[in-house]
Amino acid sequence: MAQTSLPFKVGETIEVRSFEGGYRGAWFRCKILNIYTKEGKLFYSLKYIDYDEEEIHQTQVYQRFEDEEKEWLMVRPSYPPYYQEREVRKIEADQAPLVVVHGSWKVRDLVDWWKDDCFWCATVLAAKIKEPLQIELFPPPLGEGEIYSALRKDVRPTLDWSPEDGWTVPSTDGRKSQSVKLVKRVDHVPQDVCQTGKEQTEKIKKQKTERAKKQKTERDMPQKTERNMPQKTEEDMQQVKGNGEISLNIDESDSVEAAVYDLEELIVRIEWIKKMLSPDVGEGSTWKCQDYRPSSKGM
Repeated sequence: MAQTSLPFKVGETIEVRSFEGGYRGAWFRCKILNIYTKEGKLFYSLKYIDYDEEEIHQTQVYQRFEDEEKEWLMVRPSYPPYYQEREVRKIEADQAPLVVVHGSWKVRDLVDWWKDDCFWCATVLAAKIKEPLQIELFPPPLGEGEIYSALRKDVRPTLDWSPEDGWTVPSTDGRKSQSVKLVKRVDHVPQDVCQTGKEQTEKIKKQKTERAKKQKTERDMPQKTERNMPQKTEEDMQQVKGNGEISLNIDESDSVEAAVYDLEELIVRIEWIKKMLSPDVGEGSTWKCQDYRPSSKGM
């Protein structure tokens, strides 16, 4: 793959892994001192940051492990900043984290373990409260495949990186880590996605403005008065909601006029009920609906 496909430059700090026995799959922090090609192969001259006595190392950027046909990319950017979920609320929007760890580690989560001044990729085998994690390193070529105890403070989420997709959360058997969320920074989002986000923001702002205007218009509208409040007829009184509820004017206005109209409508309803209780059987009818008057006895 051509160098133009990789974003790294001289002087930049990156991570590099090794296929050397005893350190297979471990990621080391290094600084690029030189970039060159040799026999059509891409090489980096690297200085190990955490090994002061280590000589400058010449690393072939793409390597095969033993007799494999696959070529592995041996370098990647410096690991992005990551935070516990409870810490994210304290961070401003323009400083949004890339990696968020929420909750506690769970069995089968993938972690990088800091040991011997490098990071080892591993799978969590046991995560008991108040006890170190039990982890198993990845099998060769991405690890040594052994089991260890690891303190929680010494682990971070395992991530994959590629020039095409950037940072991604890896999975085992199609299952991604339960304890990690990947939140990419705005400046890493493609231009077309940024444009879509901008359009969405403008749309939300427009909706808020229209809603505010509507609320203001409703506040400025004159309340119902005796002139503009429609007269309701006896027929209107029969149009009661199916659930038995009655619409009141005072639900829409706190004015005295609204209360008066509700009282008038109540009288109309009472007259209507009277007619229902008084069958039309002629002048000799013995049915009569009397107005209720409270007794004065005992008062």
